[in-house]
Amino acid sequence: MINKYFLRLALGLGLLAGLACFAYFYVLKLTDAMPLGTRRNLGMILMWVAMAFGARRYWKNVRRPMNFLEIFGFCVLVVLTASFVDGLLVAGYVRYVEPSLVPEFITDLKRLALQDQTMVKEQFGNQKDAGPVDFKLFLEQIEQISPESIFWSNFGMLRMIFHFLYAALVAIWIRKMSASS
Repeated sequence: MINKYFLRLALGLGLLAGLACFAYFYVLKLTDAMPLGTRRNLGMILMWVAMAFGARRYWKNVRRPMNFLEIFGFCVLVVLTASFVDGLLVAGYVRYVEPSLVPEFITDLKRLALQDQTMVKEQFGNQKDAGPVDFKLFLEQIEQISPESIFWSNFGMLRMIFHFLYAALVAIWIRKMSASS
């Protein structure tokens, strides 16, 4: 059942988790690690903690058996809010505060791709059933990275699958706890 408490708690925890993810991004920036790289994905754990904490708190405050969809919906609302806030803050930061971060990230990605090009050709280039690896197209796609694409990367398919699977696990956990009490 969606009520004011449900929305307030989910949106509030989503906001806090998004701010925490942005703080993690900023800490990466301060430590001279590339904050737009794959290390940024560890911020998803902050969203997962917010989901589990919020779902348990919601269940404790409503004091009734919970159904799976209610808890799953709560967790999805938390993660969508957190992804939106984090994406908005990171995109705003790289657009207005430090615009040199995106070209630096593009340069790093190109350098890594060109380093790995020979290894990929050695491993996959000799197989007849494997298609040729088009590095020119890959490098052109890297060039298209922008603050908008960084924002939308928070809603990428693989990321959302991980979030929804974790939300399902939290929903099953809370459902079992609420049914047994």
